[in-house]
Amino acid sequence: MPKRVTIEPHLSLEELENGYRQAKEQVKRIHHQIIWLLAKGIRTQEVVAIRCYSRSWIYELVWGYNCIGAQTLGDQCISNQGSSEPLLDNMMYNKRYCGRHYKRLQHL
Repeated sequence: MPKRVTIEPHLSLEELENGYRQAKEQVKRIHHQIIWLLAKGIRTQEVVAIRCYSRSWIYELVWGYNCIGAQTLGDQCISNQGSSEPLLDNMMYNKRYCGRHYKRLQHL
């Protein structure tokens, strides 16, 4: 029989349930629900069926929650400010998006 996932008690079951029910962001809501269900003792395979997320992704979420805490729940992309420089400079942009017209643009 598979071993159940252990959830560190960073938040109580009540706090996890409240986080799930009150979250405004969809990703944060789902993360709270997954951790809450696992903390209640529901098997990983059942959570996979409920949320339609892969087992490996759920293990990744659990790892972050157990190691770091509740601040890992939610969309972490929001805190990514991106680069101050564009990924493509003007020359690379023209070459990539102007295709065959690139040589004509070089002469202008």
